Amino acid sequence: MAATIYGAHVEFRDILARRRMHRAFLPEPIPEEQVDRIAGVIRRAPSGGFSQGGSIVVVTGEAKRHEIARAFGDEHYTPYGRNFIADAPVHMVISANESLYHARYSEADKLATTGGVEVTWPVPYWFVDAGALMMLVLAAAIDEGLASAFVGHPDQKRIFDELLGLPEEVVPIGLALIGKPGEAPPTGSRMKERRRGKEELVHRERW
Repeated sequence: MAATIYGAHVEFRDILARRRMHRAFLPEPIPEEQVDRIAGVIRRAPSGGFSQGGSIVVVTGEAKRHEIARAFGDEHYTPYGRNFIADAPVHMVISANESLYHARYSEADKLATTGGVEVTWPVPYWFVDAGALMMLVLAAAIDEGLASAFVGHPDQKRIFDELLGLPEEVVPIGLALIGKPGEAPPTGSRMKERRRGKEELVHRERW
């Protein structure tokens, strides 16, 4: 799979190599067509049974972005003297709606394969799909030549309900930040030291 970054032809593996959680953004606005393309990946996101339970709230207004930053805790997100949440010119709140999955799997075609009862969920697939959507958003930002990050807050449901009017059944999994990368101190060797080896993470045939 090929993409274009800063005008250069690159492969999907190159997008992965560039993926990191940025902690500094330039506050300059991002063209609306780029924002639309990034948010538009939701149409291609995986969805169990095509339940389509994922959603994105796009926030680009400066005042609202600063409200979100304050609610998330300015003091926690200013390690380098700037609040990278407030600076990021595009916020995308990614959410899951469990009720749409139950509704889909209560339809006749699904019940016909399970003896008339809703499927037993081995894991909450609404959150699995929302996580996949989150990664598509981050990758799409890189494909546009931009930087991205994903952050969360223990009280994010209340925060986004109050600031963005989320319906009760819509549960945010977190906040994607998108913009042009700013300068931040290098992480040094700390992250490399913490990175587990591939042999610890990938198992073949059995654990």
